[in-house]
Amino acid sequence: MKKQSRMYFFYVFGIFLVVSALQCAEQQKYTYNRFIVGSACEITYYARNDSLATIIHQEIDNDLVRIDSLLNRFSDKSLVSALNRTSRVQAPADIVYLFELSDSISQVTNGLFDISIAPLMELWGFYKRESKVPDSAEIAETRLLADYARIAIKGDSIIIAPDMRVDLGGIAQGYAADRVSKILKEHNVTSALVNIGGEIVGIGTSPKGRPWRIGIKHPRAEGIIETVELTDQALSTSGDYEKYFIINERRYPHIINPKTGFPAHDFVSVTIFADNATFADAIATATAIMGPVDGLKFLDSLNIRGILYFEHNGELKRAEN
Repeated sequence: MKKQSRMYFFYVFGIFLVVSALQCAEQQKYTYNRFIVGSACEITYYARNDSLATIIHQEIDNDLVRIDSLLNRFSDKSLVSALNRTSRVQAPADIVYLFELSDSISQVTNGLFDISIAPLMELWGFYKRESKVPDSAEIAETRLLADYARIAIKGDSIIIAPDMRVDLGGIAQGYAADRVSKILKEHNVTSALVNIGGEIVGIGTSPKGRPWRIGIKHPRAEGIIETVELTDQALSTSGDYEKYFIINERRYPHIINPKTGFPAHDFVSVTIFADNATFADAIATATAIMGPVDGLKFLDSLNIRGILYFEHNGELKRAEN
């Protein structure tokens, strides 16, 4: 390259850096915090001014309230509760899509992710926070009610068998995180971090131009066990320390294996990386049930990055795909 050409290159590159710096300086930090969709929502984003931030804030709030009104099984007025009562509902296009995606993920995971898990969750007392171990006959009988293949979608109608009940808790928060991300991108936000109950989406990079740094909670102690980086990516973490009870020194987490009817026991923490939080959320649930050996094989077969923590001979072990 000639000297004159090199000088021109550095001149143009220098202008680019100055313009980029000025654009970053123009961005202001805004936050949205609310407990909704069954968890704490913590959203940080950078926008040009207060007027735009007000619009974004309101759109995020409206959409999260809408999602909660549709998918919250603890609300008698929600669409999911209506489906569980009447066995048939008409649903908005995006919710029909979510049911279709759930079915696809159920097929990919050989039924280990199953939104018809609600009767088993209820049997084990997780809905009412009752610590109890059902007898084997109850588990065997209730396990037969969990079968995603019996969920039918006809046009805008979702239909389940009269003895079925669904719970989208294993995918709803990831979906909510993706919906928020969509709103932010529609308003040309290029730097944001969305966290809805541990379902995280990093949009672009941090204001300093570095990847977003996310701490994975230590599953057996206070603080974090490691830090990972995100740039235009999502992650989901499922742990046996989130919702659980202990009886006779055995831990029973709220993630239940639909095949056996028992809570998963071969995992401590699973973190999944994906292009979107909806997929990561559901895959984390299924991988937790699989345990470290089958889980790593599964992730490798789909070229999915995952970090797994599990216990072996009383010690905490780490594996990564």
